[in-house]
Amino acid sequence: MKEINIIKKAVVLLCTLLMIFSSGVVLANTNTHESVNQTSAPTHRDLVWDNVMGVAGSRGGIIVATVRTEGVAFPADDFQLATEQTVTSIAWQGGYFQCQLATGQHDYNWDWRVLFWNDIGNGSWPGTEIYNQTIPDASITRSFWYNYTRIDNGNTYWVANYSCELPEPITFTAGLKYWITIQAIQTPNSYPQGAWCRHNSSQSPIILHESMFKGVYWGYTNWVTIMTLLVAGADPNPLPHDLNFQLFGGGAVDDTPPVTTCATTGTNPVTITLNATDDMSGVNYTKYKIDDGAYAIYTAPVVVTDVGDHIVYFYSVDLAGNVEPEKNKAFTVAAPPITITIKGGFGVTATIKNTGTTDLTNVSWNITLDGKLIFVGKNKPGTIAALAAGDSVNVKDFVFGFGKTGIAVTAGDASASATGTALLVFVIGVK
Repeated sequence: MKEINIIKKAVVLLCTLLMIFSSGVVLANTNTHESVNQTSAPTHRDLVWDNVMGVAGSRGGIIVATVRTEGVAFPADDFQLATEQTVTSIAWQGGYFQCQLATGQHDYNWDWRVLFWNDIGNGSWPGTEIYNQTIPDASITRSFWYNYTRIDNGNTYWVANYSCELPEPITFTAGLKYWITIQAIQTPNSYPQGAWCRHNSSQSPIILHESMFKGVYWGYTNWVTIMTLLVAGADPNPLPHDLNFQLFGGGAVDDTPPVTTCATTGTNPVTITLNATDDMSGVNYTKYKIDDGAYAIYTAPVVVTDVGDHIVYFYSVDLAGNVEPEKNKAFTVAAPPITITIKGGFGVTATIKNTGTTDLTNVSWNITLDGKLIFVGKNKPGTIAALAAGDSVNVKDFVFGFGKTGIAVTAGDASASATGTALLVFVIGVK
């Protein structure tokens, strides 16, 4: 009898070890998180199917749900609606695991793929694929849920609440069973792996049939129940498993892009302010570029100081993925408001005044005389470190020469000219 008990204990230990190793391939069990934290539903949609959200820890975990070169993992869960419904958006919980490179709250911002299937006919696994759409990362709303590190191998598991509008709505017939698959499209094709959260009936009754899995790379060429992937006796709750997701419908489909307006204020500098609105799903982001520059995400008013004519290009994208046609607005950054007054006397004096309302810095200036008999002082450059609004500065050029001469003065982008006569160290008759 003792030998039998020893053998039983050895078998249980072996099964436990097998699960630890197998979880690195297919499943991750996160025993320390058991909270319920529902993801925010789209405010303009009606919840038509709730497959339980926010379950993890000993009552769940995460399962491979990925599209990559090494293999495609197809987790799938079933649903059946009481009335005909058009599904326009979804919410789910998932993230990344086997990710030793991940640190803390790390989202890899991959695109995701949504598939819907008919039932095989006996209610036990998917049949024919009827829908296959990629959801761009920019169209997905996410909020961090939890981060967990396994003690045995240091692997990090990053899990989030996701929701998005479907690129194309799909209508489901009342009383028929369908299946849904959600997969992360990984770039590059390496660890970590995309994952989908699962739960079991210790949290709530299983809805319809247990969720299924298929993945040739992981050794499952045909559909199997998720429980089949777990080593018997090693799961803390060896019960049928479902996946965490919700389906939404109702309301109008958001197929209208946002509207962005642009306001420019000032002359030097010019401040560009963009404002985007969307009447349904909401604005996701706004992008802009100046002239031939690269597009950037707009976060705050943009200040432009380069003197000359410019064009700002801009557009916005809403949470449903609708992209606004590119718009543009022309504007001009005026030359610094500087006046120059030229005087003669002992050499040449130029009075440079800031007539604007903005303080200027590092104003370069230059005095040039073009007389043929100017021996000293033909060219005198300099820089005014600071020139406050309303203030003026005198700059001088010592001159030695004879005869008529033209006088040209520049300060920043401003310029002035005059004529005069050089008489040794004096310049007379300046006008």
